Amino acid sequence: MIERRGTRVGHRYELLGHTISGRVAIEPYLVTLTEESEVFPLFQHAGVEFLYLLEGEVVYRAAGATYHLRPGDSLLFDGDAAHGPEKLVRLPIRMLAIISRAAEER
Repeated sequence: MIERRGTRVGHRYELLGHTISGRVAIEPYLVTLTEESEVFPLFQHAGVEFLYLLEGEVVYRAAGATYHLRPGDSLLFDGDAAHGPEKLVRLPIRMLAIISRAAEER
């Protein structure tokens, strides 16, 4: 499990891989929300995020709008906009989250 900002509100992140060079950093995560998870629609980070819901049902807030997501639904949004789960409708929730951003200069 990876310690990310959402870990403290009961969101479990499993890093599935990452880029190690190049101009773009890509981080794919398997995110799991359970009974211990809290809603938190205020995440913000650099880059672009793509979500794909695998299991469960969630009302997700991104950039001031809400989306009722079911398995097979996806979202693509700017990570700088406040985002995150607003209502956990059917648990457990599992989603693929892929964050893409400019790589840091070394």
